Amino acid sequence: MLKNFILIFIAALFILSCDKYETDNLFDTGKENIFRVQTDYQSANKKVMFSINKITDSRCPSDVWCVWQGEAVVEISVKKPELKIIELSTYNNLMDTVGNYVFGLTDVSPYPVSTETISQEDYEVTLKIERL
Repeated sequence: MLKNFILIFIAALFILSCDKYETDNLFDTGKENIFRVQTDYQSANKKVMFSINKITDSRCPSDVWCVWQGEAVVEISVKKPELKIIELSTYNNLMDTVGNYVFGLTDVSPYPVSTETISQEDYEVTLKIERL
């Protein structure tokens, strides 16, 4: 009897933790949304799941003159609609398709300044994810 109670308790905790995940990090497809690094996200229709692994930012700081504008590269680990790692770039790869969804990069912020260091957790990525 105690064994059954423990199993039911563990199952209830698991279900409650899943519900929290689903409601805290939901987004709507078809419109721009802001996402952060190392956070799992799921679309409201449960057809898209992904997380942003890291951002590599070599953009020219706003207070410096550069020969090349540089780029910010966003590495995304897609879990649904299929397993795939994609990289979107502010320079030459603003979009990529996974299954029947298009991931479009709209913005990476904050923009670099030469006197400041930006940590991964400070970045915000604006994406528009649309169904084909």
